Amino acid sequence: MYRSLCWLLLSLPLSLSAQRFGGNPPSLKWQQINTDTVRVIFPKGLSAQGERVANIVTWLNRYTRSSIGNLERKVDIVLQNQTMQSNGYVQLGPFRSEFYLSPSPSAFDLGSLNWVEQLSLHEYRHVLQNMNFRQGVSKVFSWLGGDLGQAAVTNIAVPNWFWEGDAVINETVFSPQGRGRLPAFFDGFRGLSLAGKRYSYMKIRNGSFRDFIPDHYPLGYLMTAYGREHYGNDFWKGVTSDAVRYRGVFYPFSRSLKKRTGKNVTGFYAAMLQEYQTQWNQYASRPDTTPAVPLKATARTVTDYKYVYAAGNNEWIVLKESYDKIPGIYSLQAGGREKLLLRPGMVYDEYFSYRNGRIVWAAARFDVRWGWKNFSVIRVHNNANGSTKTVSARGKFFSPDISNNGEKVIAAAITPEQTYNLQLIDVQTGTVEKILPNPDNWYYTYPKFTADDKSVISAVRNQEGAMALVQQSLVTGETEPLTPFGYNALGAPVINGDTIYFTSGYKDVNNVYALTLSDKKTFEVTDRGRSALHAAVDPQQDSLVFSEFTAGGYKLYHAAMPAGSWKEVSIDQTAHSKWLQPPAAEEDNILRKVPHDSFPIKKYAQLSRPFNFHSWTPFFIDPDYGISLSGENILNTTSTRLAYTYNRNEGNSKLSADFTFSGLFPYLTTGVDYTINRNTLAPRIGRLYWNELSWHAGYSVPLNFSSGLYSRNMLLAGNYNILQRYEQGNFKFKTNSLQYLSNQLVFSNMRIKAKQNLFSHFGQYLALQYNHSLGTPYAEQFYGRFDLYLPGLWQNHSLVLQSAFQQRDQQFNYTFSDNFVYARGYNTPFYDRVYKLGANYHLPLAYPDWGFAQLIYFNRIRANLFYDYSVARDFTVNRNNRFTSAGTEVFLDTRLGNALPFSFGARFSHLFDRNPGEDIQNRFEFIIPIQQLFSN
Repeated sequence: MYRSLCWLLLSLPLSLSAQRFGGNPPSLKWQQINTDTVRVIFPKGLSAQGERVANIVTWLNRYTRSSIGNLERKVDIVLQNQTMQSNGYVQLGPFRSEFYLSPSPSAFDLGSLNWVEQLSLHEYRHVLQNMNFRQGVSKVFSWLGGDLGQAAVTNIAVPNWFWEGDAVINETVFSPQGRGRLPAFFDGFRGLSLAGKRYSYMKIRNGSFRDFIPDHYPLGYLMTAYGREHYGNDFWKGVTSDAVRYRGVFYPFSRSLKKRTGKNVTGFYAAMLQEYQTQWNQYASRPDTTPAVPLKATARTVTDYKYVYAAGNNEWIVLKESYDKIPGIYSLQAGGREKLLLRPGMVYDEYFSYRNGRIVWAAARFDVRWGWKNFSVIRVHNNANGSTKTVSARGKFFSPDISNNGEKVIAAAITPEQTYNLQLIDVQTGTVEKILPNPDNWYYTYPKFTADDKSVISAVRNQEGAMALVQQSLVTGETEPLTPFGYNALGAPVINGDTIYFTSGYKDVNNVYALTLSDKKTFEVTDRGRSALHAAVDPQQDSLVFSEFTAGGYKLYHAAMPAGSWKEVSIDQTAHSKWLQPPAAEEDNILRKVPHDSFPIKKYAQLSRPFNFHSWTPFFIDPDYGISLSGENILNTTSTRLAYTYNRNEGNSKLSADFTFSGLFPYLTTGVDYTINRNTLAPRIGRLYWNELSWHAGYSVPLNFSSGLYSRNMLLAGNYNILQRYEQGNFKFKTNSLQYLSNQLVFSNMRIKAKQNLFSHFGQYLALQYNHSLGTPYAEQFYGRFDLYLPGLWQNHSLVLQSAFQQRDQQFNYTFSDNFVYARGYNTPFYDRVYKLGANYHLPLAYPDWGFAQLIYFNRIRANLFYDYSVARDFTVNRNNRFTSAGTEVFLDTRLGNALPFSFGARFSHLFDRNPGEDIQNRFEFIIPIQQLFSN
């Protein structure tokens, strides 16, 4: 399916990457709440969540518009309950939002608020943004291009950091928490400041393959909060209105800032940093902070060490991840020596637990067909013998812990009905022995067995989003609160005798705290200038090792715990500085004011609004150029496309209409095409011209077999085609009618890769296509391709070996599409039979991290050394023609306009054989894959 620039631009600020076409099974029954403000669509059984969403967004629509605008448009919101992802997005094309209802296990990432309420506060702000950005030039483009026309120009005009920063402001000022009150949310910028790194605005916008760069969420919050604090709550409404209207044409957002503040966007960014960095640096430079020393030397590459556990004899077990290596669990020994124990692979929650030589974690699993349905299984690794096994059936598990004797696992679990619980699993049989009672539907995070294995201790969230530590008996199920409920985020507990250690955001950064079970008192253990994630007590009981965020990633630090040094604190309160409090707003904590009104609930049919045309979109995928009218229904089970295409190879024009339904196990597709001026060069005859009318119907089945370290996908597809040809000129085909079948298999198996890795270190790609006619006239063509991905000599290098084969019949009754990738440097015609062998060695050359004029930013320069060997059989003269070449490709990985990833380069090819119709040995070509701009 062709996608436009609008799709890609929209995906950057509004998280479209997790969309699933046809992701839910037909057994899922949908219901709706339909008001003049919103239609909330949800699976049967989630009416309470649907009503809460409807109430909150209706309230926001009525009372929170002064800072964004008063334009109105009704929106559809779909609640997804089959996924374990924690996310949400708003899109144009079509205008809708989707909420992924599973909360994140880590309160440090997204907070601890009721997840449905937080999504409503955050995502509806995006709805209001899209409503009110339809002004001026953006409005004109919405007339010309529909939803995606508006999306294209508004995402160019308004930087991605504003979209998300403004929404994080919304979730913070209208609730008792939100990410603007989470110390860990600012770890990235604080870490850079304390390290003395002051990167340019362009580098912060565009990221880096070499250095750690915070993403656009904290950047956006800091920028928008600074603007509100200094220029008023309605300040950004004027700036964004100027931008989407394109007042000033070039750099409209920056021009509006300059007009209103005297500073362009880079100056505004510098002023924001100056204000916040002063406070961060002063806080970290206090004379009474806890002294600590690094456990090991700093790595050259950005590296994270997370979730550390004591294993005795100066040994620590830790999760390590770097920009050039995928995550692994390592043993750290005296002198900084590291030993890889295992790589967890794909997970929804990177947390793992360790006890007595056993490592346990929740590994991701996927439904083979339905993209929205995903699961996890509990995996246990035994360090003694190196064995790893799955100890549970597929479920929706997070954050498991293993008992002292290794016989039981306790894991937090969630159901599609949005109920939460703890489940006790037998390691030997894999059966769930007990589901602990949870009458208040608390959300359990990071449960831990006590020393006697008779109870578990967990940080829980209540329905309002407040957190507390609780202890629950595995025998009776009774719970005992250990701390009062409060809105400070709590991390994973570490149990050491009578003391529970945990991290929390009581102050301006996350520190380590301790709870003594005998008296239920809470103490401050560390007071640092940077945030801690997780801690472990050393076997001597006199010191801690903890993971702390720095500009080079999470590092391990060692700190003494002198007797009597702890200070008692009330963890349910906060001691935040003013900068960690949200700017003034129209209202505070509106969640207590929003009514709990009931709404009529009706059925929502899967095929509602099946065509739902929303956008005109251009496409440029060489050699095809054209424009299409696109439509998708709100549940994303139908796709409709009307298009005009010009093929520059043949010079023909095509009108087409296609429709796909993905609500059943196979995708079902049908369509009709009319092509004017089709042509081919026939041996001994010359060039033939004809018009062609065709109809097709078929199926495709996308399958997902991913698990562990490998992403595995397969596509099976088949199409039945009928076409009628209308000759031009004197030549007559033997027959003008043709029926044929087109069958396709595509399989991909790729090992996951790290950020700097150019390609997977081990992977395979296989594509097979077979077209053949039914009856007369006879026509046939086979195409096959196989790519093998292997590691190179160094960590970020890759060797890619390629082979391809294509053969067609010799009767020339009909010419199918030519999919072959020929030897580079040659203009090779479509022969009767051709094969190719290729070798590619990819390597990075440099990471410039440089750009100019906010127009283009250079992230990476990479090269490919290639060799192609190809032989083509020409049956008309009964001869094999050889095409061999070698050369170099150099690519620039860039971002255009601080937003759009775009790679381009140049190729030098040395030709060892004569190119048909030419007499050259060397060819230089620019590689500008325009389709990147129009595909996602």
